[in-house]
Parts: sequence; structure tokens; C-alpha cells
Amino acid sequence: MIETLRRSAAHVFVQSLEIPNLSTDDQHHLLKVLRVKSTDQITVSDGVGSWITATISKDGEVRATSELFVVEPPKWSLCIAFAPVKGEKPELIVQKLTELGIDGIIPLAPTTRSVVRWDAAKAEKQTFRLQRVANEAAMQSRRVWLPVVHPVTQLADLVLRTDVSFAEPGGVEVAAVHRTIVVGPEGGFTPEELDKSVTRVSLGESVLRAETAAIVAGALMTRCRRGGM
Repeated sequence: MIETLRRSAAHVFVQSLEIPNLSTDDQHHLLKVLRVKSTDQITVSDGVGSWITATISKDGEVRATSELFVVEPPKWSLCIAFAPVKGEKPELIVQKLTELGIDGIIPLAPTTRSVVRWDAAKAEKQTFRLQRVANEAAMQSRRVWLPVVHPVTQLADLVLRTDVSFAEPGGVEVAAVHRTIVVGPEGGFTPEELDKSVTRVSLGESVLRAETAAIVAGALMTRCRRGGM
């Protein structure tokens, strides 16, 4: 099944596989940008593990060409929370985390050392934008389980959770027990922001850019999940 997904001319998501209607944007992308022909095989997923092979007509109509395939969810869910950084770097972080296989992505509300500070309206707009980036990356990487981009979240809400670890110097190596990792802005978190009891994980000996740290955290977590470490 994996090879079929990888070899498809395109991979798209729909609301329902029983009635696999594509959005206008996805129709345009497949027919005009990728130039998918009616004889090409595409794969279509509902984003929650189910998918089919299909063809798309020149009018954008999708026709199923296989039975329904179902992929079980990952052994456990992985989540990264990160402090947004300047420019298009938040989009890069979401794109790469999606390609790696992260299941949940949480943009943080401004912390003490944050440079990027979204107000409520900007935060809502950016969350929608980042979910779109995640969807596009999931299409490219042939995922059948879509990641969830959560609303902008206050750091204080994550500090209170016992299942959350923070990427900080002096932490332990990332292991399978670490299911949610929080990555701070350039300069990290202040001592006042983190309770002394929070779990800390290390991302290596180097000082990393904020966007690099988020991607490295995602790579270490997915490696642990693959190996069951």
C-alpha cells in the first residue's frame, strides 16, 4: 500500500471518500499545476486513515478505482509546541514537522523573549494558514492521517501539564516517553516562565535556531516512535 501511495501522480484530501469531491483549489492544483491526466492514478484520503486510488477527469470529477484501504493510527501521538518566529519560518516549521510525521502542532502565544507577537485576529488567521500548510505538506508526503494545528496556546497552560517536556539545556535525551515537546523562541524561556519541576529534554550540544530546534525535536520524536525506544 505504501508503494501505491508513493507512486501516485498526486495525493489529495476530501471530506468524504463516499463522495470524493475536490475543492476548487485542489482541482486547479492537480489539473493546471501538476497537469494530472485522466489516465493517471491519484490517491485520495479522508485524513483519518482511510484512502483509495482514483482518477480525475478534465472536469475535476474523481472516480474511485480501488477498494477502501485503512491505515491504523500511529502507535502514539506526537506533538510539538513552538514559539512563532519571523517571516515564513512558522510555515517552514509546520511543513517539516508534517513531513516528519508529527501529529499535533501548537503555536505558542508570545513569551517573554518572543519577537513575533500575534494579536487575537492575527493568531486566528495564522492558525488557519498553518493548517493549510500542514495539509499541503501532508499531500506531498503522502500522509493519510492529517496533523492538527491547534489554536495559539498560552505557555502557562502547557507548563501545568505533566505530559509535556521542554527543550532546554541540560535536559535528558529525547525518548519514547516524550510525547509533547515545547520549543521556545530565540534565547529560550526565562527562569520565571518554567516551573522547576518541569521535564527538560536536550536537542544536542549545539545552540540551534528556534526553527531548527523544532524540526530536530520532531525528528528525534518520530525516530523514537519508529524504533519503539
